[in-house]
Amino acid sequence: MKKKLLIWMLAGCMAAAMPATVLAAENVEESGTETEAGTAELGDDIYSFQVMFDGDLLKLPMSCDELISMGWQAENPEDLDTMVQTNSYITGVRFVKGNYYISADILNLGINEEPASKCLIGGIEVDASGAVHENIGQKIEPGIAMLPGNIEVGTATIEDIKAAYGEPTDTHEDEVYTVLTYDKDSFQDITLTVYQETGTLLEVDMQNFVEPEDFDPGTVSGETPSIVSDYKEPSALGDDLMDPTVEFMGDLYQLPAPVSAFEANGWVIQDAEEGAYAEGGGLEFIDMMKENQTVRFSVYNFTENAVALSDCFVQELSFATYDPEIIDMKLGGGVTLGVSKDDLKTMAEAKGYVYEEEGDYVNIYKNENSGLDDYLSFWFNSDEDPDKASGITVHHEVLKNS
Repeated sequence: MKKKLLIWMLAGCMAAAMPATVLAAENVEESGTETEAGTAELGDDIYSFQVMFDGDLLKLPMSCDELISMGWQAENPEDLDTMVQTNSYITGVRFVKGNYYISADILNLGINEEPASKCLIGGIEVDASGAVHENIGQKIEPGIAMLPGNIEVGTATIEDIKAAYGEPTDTHEDEVYTVLTYDKDSFQDITLTVYQETGTLLEVDMQNFVEPEDFDPGTVSGETPSIVSDYKEPSALGDDLMDPTVEFMGDLYQLPAPVSAFEANGWVIQDAEEGAYAEGGGLEFIDMMKENQTVRFSVYNFTENAVALSDCFVQELSFATYDPEIIDMKLGGGVTLGVSKDDLKTMAEAKGYVYEEEGDYVNIYKNENSGLDDYLSFWFNSDEDPDKASGITVHHEVLKNS
């Protein structure tokens, strides 16, 4: 079993102060039908993301409870106790029923961390490769595993598959098998593996990571996380330019600092809907105003569960000569706009910090391994004064007590 993060969530900008959208794909319409007896049928659409296995119609996504209600049980029950972060999934959870098994991807599309048992099954792998590899895969009798379009695992050929679904999105062939991939969208695909030895379909790997229409993402707790309530406002700037204490518009903050610390100093969140939140481990972009000045902040939820925007953290602050004078900022040692390149290098070398010049920028890190966590970036406007800093960005994302 492996844990994975849904990488696509990092792409693009999310709407300010609004819950992040998990996947911009339309819910797939059900293509199965109900007979008079009430038994579901597969239909013909491969993108219905369905498989009939041993009489059970498995349609993705589905809840773990739904699969278990059909008589399937986790081979290792402790797998279902695994906590799954929001917008993440775990792979390789095996469910068994009688003589058969399937492997599942268990997906958390909610706003809070949840045990796998409370999450969705977004992917299923059916492996009948025991017809070729007796000691690895399972043997599936004819008629046991069916896909839409009357495609049978164990007997369907490449010609059968193409006749039912058309040409695949991608084909990979080697001396062992031919892999046909039918790709609808990100994390919406079906991979069909036909073994050369038998000439038949022996593996099906299906994923559909889309929220069901009736999906309940969970609720936001009204409690303030301890990492927020434990935050202490600093009393003074230090003498080290890399110190996480920063003066911004006359107030001191130790980055990362909770949004509530900014609100306590007069900043007001703008244009946020009532109850706006950030999901567990999530990122939101918000506008805040103070003294008629509006600044956009990237705010992060450092907890596993959804929190109000006020309980998120600001990791980065910046300002430049083109900003209004009221938006001022000072770093440790009183470093601010106008500092020279030579002075920055001298200060960095005195502390044993790493610095580098890239075009019009000088970047300073505590060490070679901290570039993503703690850094300063100074911009020098070569069209005005190439030796005096015209912009400063400070970034600290590690809590002092963590």
